[in-house]
Amino acid sequence: MKFDTAYYESVIDQHSYERLGLGAIDFGLAGMSPDDLHTKWVCHTGARQFAEAVADGQPTIVTTGVGLGGPPHAGTLFQLLRAVKLQQCGLDVQIVLGDLDSYNARRTPLDSVRRLADQYEEFVLRLGFDAVRGVLRRQEGETEVLATAFLLSRHLDDDDFQWAEEDLAGLYRNHGVFDHLNYGMKQATLLMAADFVHLLGEGRHVLVSLGVDEHKYVALARRGAKRWGLPAERLSGIYTKMIPGFGGLPKMSKSIPGSGIDASMCAEDIRALLRADTDTSPTDDGSALLQMYACLPEVDGREYARASTARRAGGTEWHTVRKQLVERMLSLFSHWPK
Repeated sequence: MKFDTAYYESVIDQHSYERLGLGAIDFGLAGMSPDDLHTKWVCHTGARQFAEAVADGQPTIVTTGVGLGGPPHAGTLFQLLRAVKLQQCGLDVQIVLGDLDSYNARRTPLDSVRRLADQYEEFVLRLGFDAVRGVLRRQEGETEVLATAFLLSRHLDDDDFQWAEEDLAGLYRNHGVFDHLNYGMKQATLLMAADFVHLLGEGRHVLVSLGVDEHKYVALARRGAKRWGLPAERLSGIYTKMIPGFGGLPKMSKSIPGSGIDASMCAEDIRALLRADTDTSPTDDGSALLQMYACLPEVDGREYARASTARRAGGTEWHTVRKQLVERMLSLFSHWPK
């Protein structure tokens, strides 16, 4: 599988996905233009209605989350930075640290998960997230959300969870991350859906920011919410591109060693890997360097277009962009508590 232009177009356009309501981003949000949004996200489910609710002053919240399978890699870092960016644009934002997700789905020991949660909490704050204005929480101990998961479970069945497996499930099986959709993984998916639905039950419009390979999780939550009698149309999603992995892998993943760079690596190793990337992909989507550059919070639509043009030209300007990216990545990862 490749997360390239053809994949993104198929996700948006294929008739088999029409029931998900996926669409291209042709609207602004909280001061960000459509072009600006395109640098950070690729498609959406109902996010235009969310943007309208924001403009109308209705109760809204953006939520995202990260699994705690290990130190953050580039994709995790940028998911967190998107949340920080949206908060700085004036939106209410929640970040959920998926401790019980990793405990159930990846069988990570609980003491290890708790230590990672401590590190992630500090990391998010160092990246600039305001936990007074927004919500930064773990799953463990959130009894009201756990109760929501239990109530939501009545409205979902095994077929729903099989259908909602993320698009990379086959890749993870091939790399020995898991071999089948077991009970713990279903529990983790249920709790993730409850993280979304609980906010919906509070009377808000909810926007979930996830990787495009996880778009069915929002659809699963909407399916359960509708059966429960909640206003599922107020639950929307906005989806990010995948950062290509090293060694021909389709994405950087904490679950696949060697697929990318992460915060546990020393600065010289990160610098060497980024400098060694030959960046020979014929498309912008296949360029790990360009896609990482696009995810930097200060890069808007105009800056992305400039970098894309420089990459195709292959001259000194692209060399300068690469150098800037390397130093920026080292600066961002330096916030990870060792």
